[in-house]
Amino acid sequence: MNFLIALIAIILLEAYSELGFVQRDGWLRKWHKALSVLDTSGRSSLMALALLIGAPVLVLHLVFSALAQQNMGLISFLLELLILLYALGRGNLDTQIVLFTSDLQRDDLQAALHDAAVFNTAYREGRAETAEDLKAEVFTALPYRIFERSFVVIFWFFFFGAPAALAYRLMALHGDLGLDSKDCQAVKWLWLMEWLPVRLLGLTVGLVGNFSKAAGSTRQLIFSRRIGTGDFLRQAIKGALGESDSSVPLNPLTINAVVSLFGRAMTAWLVIIAILVILS
Repeated sequence: MNFLIALIAIILLEAYSELGFVQRDGWLRKWHKALSVLDTSGRSSLMALALLIGAPVLVLHLVFSALAQQNMGLISFLLELLILLYALGRGNLDTQIVLFTSDLQRDDLQAALHDAAVFNTAYREGRAETAEDLKAEVFTALPYRIFERSFVVIFWFFFFGAPAALAYRLMALHGDLGLDSKDCQAVKWLWLMEWLPVRLLGLTVGLVGNFSKAAGSTRQLIFSRRIGTGDFLRQAIKGALGESDSSVPLNPLTINAVVSLFGRAMTAWLVIIAILVILS
C-alpha cells in the first residue's frame, strides 16, 4: 500500500510541481510559538525539539491506530497520501531550475547569484559572491534540494510510514523556517535521518552514471561522521558525471545532467521497491 501511495504522490508532484495547497506551515509556527510561551522551566533544546516534532508525530500515529481499529482503510489511505504530499519539499523546484539555467545561458552572473540563493542549504540565504563561489554552492545545494524534496521522504515513508515522513519534514522545516537559529540539535537529528538515505542515493547515482569515479569519490566518506549531506551528494554527483571536483563546469548542460541523474536514480529505486513489494 505504501508503494502505491508513494507512486501517486510522485505522479502528483510531477504533474503540479508545487503543492502549496497541502503544504501550509503556519500551524508549525503557531505550535512553536505556543511552546515558547509555555516554556517557563528553561527546558533543554533537545526537550523542546522533542515536543515540537514528537507531539504531532505521536498524534498522527494515534490517529492511524484508531482508523485501523475502526477498519477505515480508505480514510487512512487518503490521510497517508495527504501527509506524504505535505512531507515533500517546498517550492516549485522545476521553475527555479529553469530560471537558473536561463541565467547561465545569458552569462548573467548577478541574476544567477540571486536565483541560486533558493537552493542554498543555509536555509535559503545565498552566500556566493563570485562565479567560483556560485559553482561550489550550486553543486552542494541543488542536489540536496532535489534529495530532500523526494528521495529521503519516500525512503522514510515506504519503510516506516507517514509518521516518519512527517518527522523528517518537520525536522527540515525547523531549519528552513528559522524556528530556532541557536539550536543545533535539529541539525544533528536531520543529519542522522539523512545519513543512510543519502548513502543509498550516492550508490544509485553511481550505478546510473559513472560508477567507478562515483565510488572513488565517496569511498572514503561512506562512514564519515563529519561530512554534511550536501557535501556528500556533491562528491557523489561529480563522480557520477565523470568529472573531478575542479573540472566540472557550471553550465545548463551540467545542471540538466544533474537533474537527469536524480531522475534515473529515483526510477531505479521505484523499480527496486516494486520488486520488494512483489516478493513480499
